[in-house]
Amino acid sequence: MHLEIFGSEHLAGAYREHGQAILAFWHNRLLVLPFIYRYRMRLKNLVAMVSKSRDGEFVAEFLDRFGFHTIRGSTSKGGGRSFTQAVRMARLGYDIAIATDGPRGPIYQVQPGVIKLAQMTSLPIVPASYQVSIRRELSSWDKFIVPGPFTRLAFEIAPAITVPRRAGKNQLEQISVQLQNQLEQLHVRGPARLKQRGQPASIMAQCVGDRRD
Repeated sequence: MHLEIFGSEHLAGAYREHGQAILAFWHNRLLVLPFIYRYRMRLKNLVAMVSKSRDGEFVAEFLDRFGFHTIRGSTSKGGGRSFTQAVRMARLGYDIAIATDGPRGPIYQVQPGVIKLAQMTSLPIVPASYQVSIRRELSSWDKFIVPGPFTRLAFEIAPAITVPRRAGKNQLEQISVQLQNQLEQLHVRGPARLKQRGQPASIMAQCVGDRRD
């Protein structure tokens, strides 16, 4: 797999200012993130939100192989036990990985849980996505993407989004629209990024600064 990176400065800025982040992506783009986080960023303090479904069980087992923690359940409505666990792990210094349209869709539609999580933890939301030249698309609700062998992969990060602790309903809705727009823009730019030269994968290790998990 040949990996090109775009927008690494946005992740570097989030870590420099906050030391942690909420990594936000579409549900069908989950597969590559653990590899980049563990072997390119060289970090391991990651907690991923995973549904309690049969598909979620597969994902949880996959993440366990990388040594990552998982929280089984949904933060889609910004409440419940899984949401409380995510807040607690963030306060312990973990990054949080969350599929913004999960756990059951609709596909490519941001759910409010990620916004509420950022508000409660004061951590920045860092939107990310990727496109691959060779892929298999599963027949799941999210059209889960499995990169093929020898694929070219363009991984792009958008500017971080912060959510004020005292933000009201209207501001939270505006921030949700902002996140939706950023993820959509990453999605649209993906095919073009495959034809462009980005930064080498080694740049990801520099994004974390002095942090060592």
